[in-house]
Amino acid sequence: MSIPLEDTDLTAKALELERFLPHGRQTDFRRLVDDLLASRACFDREKADLVAEVRLHAAESLRLRERLRRQAGQMERLQDIFRANDQAFCTFRAALTLSRQLRHLSDLPDILDRLARAMGVPALACLLSREDFEAYVPAAYPCPSQTALVAALRSLPRAPASERTVHVGPVAALADPGFFFPPALFAACPELSDGSCFIAPLHDKYRPDRRIGALALADPDPGRYTAEKGTDFLEHFCEVLAGDLLHVKIHEELSRQRDSDELTGIPNRASLRRNAPSLLSLAERRGSPAALLFCDLDRFKAVNDLFGHEKGDAVLCDVARAMAGRIRAYDMLARLGGDEFVVLMPDAGNHEAAVMAKRLRACVAQVARDRELSGAPGLSVSIGVAMHVPGQSIDDLIRRADEAMYADKRAENGA
Repeated sequence: MSIPLEDTDLTAKALELERFLPHGRQTDFRRLVDDLLASRACFDREKADLVAEVRLHAAESLRLRERLRRQAGQMERLQDIFRANDQAFCTFRAALTLSRQLRHLSDLPDILDRLARAMGVPALACLLSREDFEAYVPAAYPCPSQTALVAALRSLPRAPASERTVHVGPVAALADPGFFFPPALFAACPELSDGSCFIAPLHDKYRPDRRIGALALADPDPGRYTAEKGTDFLEHFCEVLAGDLLHVKIHEELSRQRDSDELTGIPNRASLRRNAPSLLSLAERRGSPAALLFCDLDRFKAVNDLFGHEKGDAVLCDVARAMAGRIRAYDMLARLGGDEFVVLMPDAGNHEAAVMAKRLRACVAQVARDRELSGAPGLSVSIGVAMHVPGQSIDDLIRRADEAMYADKRAENGA
């Protein structure tokens, strides 16, 4: 029986070999060749499948490499964002620390200088409402009126449909840059005029609609503060700073109410009793003298009776102001109550006390002339002096000076 073979190169060669086989073996040989051809066809199909799979893997590999490249770029951008946020957070934390270190509003200029260095910004200004803070900050501190402050904040450029309450953008866009930044700053750094700035109102957290000030930052780099950049940290810092400023102001206000005489504004009896012991203790440690002068206005009751308490109060204020202008920088003047005043003089002996008593009599006489009280009923002052003895309390010292004052008053009346 004859088995047809596919006409291929392999079968052609097999047919040539078949002629040399013994009769009866050709059939087996042809079956063997068919098996080989079938195996070859199977291998060819597997090869084609493998080639297709390799191509798929190659294409997938290209896609994976492209994806990896994109992810590497994204990772680099995320790292840049993380580094920027980390730096911003470190700056924010340093700023918060400085804000929380504020204990007295007199220290605010120094805190702001350190804040500018911590933020790495060449221009930083914190304006405070005159009505709220002028009595507590240094004399040269920028304190515009509440009306001017609100008007300047309302005039800041606003992006259309923007909900931001802050200005972030070019310094040149400000209607009056000199309101928010000292003009001398632009003279020292002219490139600031072409830079960018951040300006935010400081709100009273107890009355959110009320503005108590503004924080303004400027940089010569036009791209540092732009509308596209987030300012969450800065805006939150403004909330914290406003709260800290209010807390310090309220604390100082309460301290003044506690330590100051309500009428004259000079230290009161409580302040004297609180601060005098440390002054006397220091004098004892140094072995230096200390004197206390007890001053009592003569015929002050007659002034009240004749002219009324309103004028009497004005006289007391004038006397307190005049005495405060005559004492030394390290002396302590206090009103004990009524028409009684004391002056505690550290590092002063009998001679210095006598000179001070003469000054105080002269300033009361000047008040009497200014208030037209030199005649009847008249106004003068009796002064008693007591020198501090080591171990003596402030109350004992006041009592001894009071006794000396009555002796002086009796001598004046007797004269």
